[in-house]
Amino acid sequence: MGLIETTVTLSNPSNPNLAPMQVSALVDTGALHLCIPEHIALQLQLNELEKREVILADVSDNYAPIVVPLK
Repeated sequence: MGLIETTVTLSNPSNPNLAPMQVSALVDTGALHLCIPEHIALQLQLNELEKREVILADVSDNYAPIVVPLK
């Protein structure tokens, strides 16, 4: 099995004046959530709702911002 990549179009439905963005994404078939880089969230002007504790692959704890909506 190899890595699977695709191109996705992301937009902020609460701000229709912003143009959608096409980005390259790595597919994780076991993922429950979408994780986007901070610079994309800033460009789409997504609002942070809260921070949640996450455990990374190296077993370290971190806090990640939760943003919505995203289309």
